[in-house]
Amino acid sequence: MGFICFFIVLWSASAYTQDISKMKDAFANSYTYEKNKEYSTAITEILSVYNENSYETNIRLGWLYYENGSYTTSAQYYAKAIVLMPYSIEARLGYILPEKALGNSDLVKAAYEAILKIDPQNSYANYNLGLIFYNNKDYQTAYTYLEKVVNMYPFDYDITLLYAWTNFQMGKLKEAKILFTKVLLISPADASATQGLSLIK
Repeated sequence: MGFICFFIVLWSASAYTQDISKMKDAFANSYTYEKNKEYSTAITEILSVYNENSYETNIRLGWLYYENGSYTTSAQYYAKAIVLMPYSIEARLGYILPEKALGNSDLVKAAYEAILKIDPQNSYANYNLGLIFYNNKDYQTAYTYLEKVVNMYPFDYDITLLYAWTNFQMGKLKEAKILFTKVLLISPADASATQGLSLIK
């Protein structure tokens, strides 16, 4: 009996090693094909070892289908990766790519909000939600997101400029002037900051 159990363990270990070896080869080949922009072939490589319960194969397919321009399929694989690893930030950021390309703004917004539930200080999600609300002319809500980010990255061009315009739109002209001036320290010839300053009397 002990011999039979030992044999089964050895066989299982051997099968596992073979599976891992196949996966390593498939992933390695997919990177090569991706580098050459042969996305369909790269996808085929991963599909040859695909396991619906594998986070790694799902997220890899999500990216490759996105690169291939198959946005709906890409989003489906990223969604599967999220189900498998609910706290994965990278899977949610990946999911945003095809949904943004498809113009699904509500889903993109919801994905950023889901990221902040996991990681409230995530600068990328905070910035992009700030941008979404700014573009929707909801400047007060944009301000709450951007204020977090500007305190984490006080000398970042994109964040400082958007925060400056948000302050301007809210009538906080003194703060906006300081921020536009700071932008010109980061990018001395910046047209947007220069325009902002010219509008402040």
